[in-house]
Amino acid sequence: MKMQQLLATENPDIVFTHWPIDTHKDHQAASLLTIQAWVRSANKFDLYFCEACPGSQTLGFHPDCYIDITETQEQKRKAIYCHTSQDPASIYDCGHATSEDFRGRELGVKAAEAFVHMTGKKRGNLIPELGC
Repeated sequence: MKMQQLLATENPDIVFTHWPIDTHKDHQAASLLTIQAWVRSANKFDLYFCEACPGSQTLGFHPDCYIDITETQEQKRKAIYCHTSQDPASIYDCGHATSEDFRGRELGVKAAEAFVHMTGKKRGNLIPELGC
């Protein structure tokens, strides 16, 4: 209920959350809370799932949307290193660089992030020309 209230107050166009099939219990909880808020939302926002530590935490992830992060890859790494509740090096080193490279190869660029777009009622697409 609090998550739904928070999202209603913020009225976002897009929300990103963890993929629900994840070995990390906090990622599972965040994902399920967000899904429930999305289902109950009067103003449907676009909901995208992201992967974390592919191969060790995120399981069964088959993306349908890619974003080229070549120009912002270093900024992302610096942002992850600002993480204070865990060792930031271990967060990034769990597979982010490898995943960015792999997803980039799938998209045909140096580095990319991949997402799964929640289907159902929605307002639009993150990148209409890519259909995602």
